[in-house]
Amino acid sequence: MKNLSYIILDGNLTQDPDQKKTGTGKSVTGFTVAVNHNTNPQGEEKGADDVSFFEVEAWEKLGENCFEYLKKGSKVTVMGNLKQNRWKTNEGESRSKVKVIATTVRFDSQRRREAKAA
Repeated sequence: MKNLSYIILDGNLTQDPDQKKTGTGKSVTGFTVAVNHNTNPQGEEKGADDVSFFEVEAWEKLGENCFEYLKKGSKVTVMGNLKQNRWKTNEGESRSKVKVIATTVRFDSQRRREAKAA
């Protein structure tokens, strides 16, 4: 059986998406989604600071659409896989970071990115 690391996030972008090209010419768009946990199942307020932040990568056409239509504050639902990157610092210390590799991004906001001035 194949291992599974699937996640669904419902939240808002903390800043405008950032788009880059890899050395092989593939486009990747990165953004951070804030997920607010400040209500309990009964809808009562918990703490105002109970928010989690998740880094998301969207590749190729999906990422291009995210870059085109999303902006800071946009509400999204992201579905994807978790990926852990590991590396060593110059001092030899081990570090790691978990990212969400998006397979689907639902644009839940009605706002559209304003056209950039040429």
